[in-house]
Amino acid sequence: MSTTLPATKTWQAVQAELEAEIDRIWLDEPLEIQKIRLGVIDTGAGSGGQSFSIMVHLEAFLMIFGANVFYRFVRLAKDQDDLTLDQLRVMTRAFLHKPFNVFEFMGDLALHDLHRLGNDYLAALDDLKTKDDYIALTGSMMTYVIRLHRWIHFHFPWNLGVAFPHRTVEELSAFAAAAKTGA
Repeated sequence: MSTTLPATKTWQAVQAELEAEIDRIWLDEPLEIQKIRLGVIDTGAGSGGQSFSIMVHLEAFLMIFGANVFYRFVRLAKDQDDLTLDQLRVMTRAFLHKPFNVFEFMGDLALHDLHRLGNDYLAALDDLKTKDDYIALTGSMMTYVIRLHRWIHFHFPWNLGVAFPHRTVEELSAFAAAAKTGA
């Protein structure tokens, strides 16, 4: 089974599209984020007809993939001289495409542009000639994902956290004792 997607664009074309999207959404909330924020989930994701779980998944996954996974890819490419471009390609696909396609999952969570651009990114990996190309393309992908995460993070309903206060062991012990005696 192939682990690559067919390339239809040069890596430079994919990077240019990513950079244009970054510029477009830098200050203006993407329509897809607005729809998610308002509960318009065209994929039907979200059990029980709710959209809160979409926000939870996007908050977690976008944070992990942008500021963690893509950042590490860029750092490894810059810092590890013995790591080859082919090894970077294999590693990147292992984390993002097979056996779990992160971009398809993002599409299921109603981020269709990220799904499309992510697949273009994966396909463009075969067009790269140098590690500097990899750093440039992956750096743009990282910035795009981080920017999407900032929009989700900004709109996440953090106010719901008051329903889940910290408890102490003493409070829970007192509750357990009261529950046993019925007092």
